[in-house]
Amino acid sequence: MIELVLKKLHKEKVQFDDLFFLAGDASNRKYFIIEQDNKKNVLMLDNDSLNLEKFIYYTLNLRTLVTVPEILLNLKKSDILILENFENKKYSQVLKNSNKEELYKTAIDSLIYIHKKEINIKIKSYTVQSFFEESNLFFEWYLIKSKEEDKLLLKEEFNKIFGKYLKCTFKLPSVFIHRDYHIDNLFYLKNRSRHFKCGWIDYQDALVGPCVYDLMSLTQDARIDVEKEFENLIIDYYLNKFKNIDRQLFLYSYNILAIQRHLKVLGIFTRLALRDKKKVYLKFIPRVKRMLQENLDRSEFKPLFKILNPLI
Repeated sequence: MIELVLKKLHKEKVQFDDLFFLAGDASNRKYFIIEQDNKKNVLMLDNDSLNLEKFIYYTLNLRTLVTVPEILLNLKKSDILILENFENKKYSQVLKNSNKEELYKTAIDSLIYIHKKEINIKIKSYTVQSFFEESNLFFEWYLIKSKEEDKLLLKEEFNKIFGKYLKCTFKLPSVFIHRDYHIDNLFYLKNRSRHFKCGWIDYQDALVGPCVYDLMSLTQDARIDVEKEFENLIIDYYLNKFKNIDRQLFLYSYNILAIQRHLKVLGIFTRLALRDKKKVYLKFIPRVKRMLQENLDRSEFKPLFKILNPLI
C-alpha cells in the first residue's frame, strides 16, 4: 500500500521527508503520516471518488461551524488528501474518568451548536427506507447462515412493524447528522475554544435526520461502556439547551434509533469479519448485543422483542 502512495506522490511531484502507515478503518480508506517541513501531516487515501468528493465538500462547508481537519493539499485525482493532523488526541486515547464529563459535554456542545444553526449544505435526508436498508444488514450478514427465505420473511416482518415506530422519530427537528459520531472519530483539542475543542473526522456519510441520532451513537457506542447514570446526564445536558423539544418523544426516538443502529452495526461488524477479514470488530459484538437487548426490553417494544430476541 505504501508503494502505491509513494508512486502517486511522485507522480504529483509532492515534496516530503518520510511516509508511514497510520491506520485503516471500516472502509477501504487508509491514513498515513507524511512528514513535510518538520511537520507530521495526515495523508488520507480513498479510492472511492464519491466519498472523497463528499468529504471535501463537507469539510469546506463545516469548517466555520465545527472543528474539521484543514485540507492542506487536494490531490483528489490521485485519491489523496493531505490533512491537518489532530495528533494523538483521539477520544478513545485520552478519555479517562477524570475528564470524561468534560470531553462528552464538549462533544455534545459541538452537536448543540450545529443543531441550532441554519446550515446551507446540499445533503440528502434520512428516510424510512434508508433506515431499513441499514437495519437490513443485520438480517443479511448477522444471520448469514440462515436460509434465504427465512431471512426474507424475518426482514419483511420486522420492517412492517418497525416502520410504524420509525415514523415518530421524524417529528423531531431535522439536523445535520455526522452519522458515525463515536470515540474513534472525535478528537479533544484542549487549546481551542468552546465547542471547537472537539475535532471531527469521517463525516463523509452525513445525512439530515432526527436530532437524537448523533447523541445516541456517542452514548451507546460499540467501543466503550457508558454507565446509564452518565448516559442520562448527557441526554439531559443536550435537552436543557432545547426547551422546544418534547422530552418523551426524544427519549422514545432515542430507543428506537438505538435499536436500528445496533442492528446495523451487528450486520456491518459481521460483514467486516467475514467478507473483509477484519476480525478486530468481532470483539465489540457482545457489547452491541447487550445494548440492543436493553433497548428492546421495554413494554412498548414487545413486538420487536418477539422477532429479534430469538435471533440475538
